[in-house]
Amino acid sequence: MRHNRDRYKPPAADNLVHLHKNVYVNRSDPNYHEKVLRYLDPHSPEAHYRLGQQFEHAGDTGKALFHYKEAMKTHPSPYYYPAYTAIRRLDTQPLNPSTPHHAGDIASSSGTRTRPFIPLFLKTLIIVLLLLNFLLLAALYGPGSVSKAVSVVIPWSIGKEVTYESVETPFIMHFPYGFPREQVEKALHTKALQLSETYPTHAIRIYGMASPVTVADNKAMPLTDETTKSKAFVVADYNPAIDTAVKIRFLNTELQQLHTAAGANLVRTALLAYQEDHGSPPASIGLLLKDYPNNYLSFLPIETESGSANVRTVFDRSGGWVYDPTAEEPSAMFYPNTIKGTAFPYVPVKLTVDPSAHALRLAAGPLILAEAPVGVGRDNLTPEGRFFISERVLDPQGIHPGVYGAAALGMGQLAIHGTFDKESIGQNQSLGCIRLTNSDITAIYPLVPKGTEVEIANGAAADAAFTATLTPELLLPDPSLFPPPDETAPSRQFHWLG
Repeated sequence: MRHNRDRYKPPAADNLVHLHKNVYVNRSDPNYHEKVLRYLDPHSPEAHYRLGQQFEHAGDTGKALFHYKEAMKTHPSPYYYPAYTAIRRLDTQPLNPSTPHHAGDIASSSGTRTRPFIPLFLKTLIIVLLLLNFLLLAALYGPGSVSKAVSVVIPWSIGKEVTYESVETPFIMHFPYGFPREQVEKALHTKALQLSETYPTHAIRIYGMASPVTVADNKAMPLTDETTKSKAFVVADYNPAIDTAVKIRFLNTELQQLHTAAGANLVRTALLAYQEDHGSPPASIGLLLKDYPNNYLSFLPIETESGSANVRTVFDRSGGWVYDPTAEEPSAMFYPNTIKGTAFPYVPVKLTVDPSAHALRLAAGPLILAEAPVGVGRDNLTPEGRFFISERVLDPQGIHPGVYGAAALGMGQLAIHGTFDKESIGQNQSLGCIRLTNSDITAIYPLVPKGTEVEIANGAAADAAFTATLTPELLLPDPSLFPPPDETAPSRQFHWLG
């Protein structure tokens, strides 16, 4: 907290975090996260997740679900999968008379609580159908004036050809990571035919999503969020009025290959860092995903063509990855367990920081993983040169609370870290460290393994050309294989330049 040097410093000054302009708040304030959303970042995944926990503990399931879902809107984020797990837990928790719940909750035969949901287009369809039924009844049994009005609205005539215009009705289906492609096609085909019986005059479209479900439940839910379409790996179309075939398309083949290469190189970068620290590669990939300080990775990415993150020791083209710790080359040590095999060369993950442009870029070969504006050191205190990420920590503790923000990537005395002072982004105000907003460091942090090279150079932002930008959903981890590590260090105090 800033204060006048000529005045006595308040004893609580060091415990305050600068949120916005003249707004300061103590992290121990029970309303701290609400104030973060109100004054600093209304989309903060951490604040929404913590508020979801508070409301869940208080028994307010509705508000807890709201904040958990808000936390999931930011991805990648350390709070994405904890929020996802919390939502699944709340949606399937047993009904309890002492537990508050919303009016309209329905108890299923298994004793779980579900909430009825009617999409807007279904409500509209029901209203239109009721109105048409009313007009038809009026035409049959009502006075002549009503019949005349109906004949004007719907000019039916004998022998006139009628053309039906299909209404597209979109649905989503979830499939487990690694679910065989042939079974995906069969499930989509069967479901499209079933839906066409329920909606005979509609064009059916089903978006297939890869998600951390354990089995394919063969359920199709109405699509309510248009942004969900970008996460689909397959689409099925069926319009019986035009064609009797169900058309199934697997999407973004070229982009999927770029993502597969990026996922492989994320793991390879961490593997080489582990090998340098310990003298030999790890016996298993799981050793890269341990709690701090052994958190070389935050997650194991899926292989995007197969949608699987399973790791095998032999190449059998069954999807997922192959790990061979005896291999000498990184590209042969970890590679896709698909027909492409070791075709993807090793290109280390690299962070580029351009102090003159106040810009940061994270890339894996031709794919941009992330870009963000940064704040750098005053009076050229941010050194130019080549560095490597040697430390990864969430919620790092410094001399003053919140001084390093939500996460940090350490490089000796220097660090790339978050900040609560948004006004310092794009400025030269730090003591040498590179600052990002807390939302940006939270999104970038999981994509930066230990061993990542960091190049700090003026003009570096315009040096390289890139093919595509990451679609984060195509690198989704599978938490059922490797639970997210604990990447906090509450008992340690860090002393980066700041």
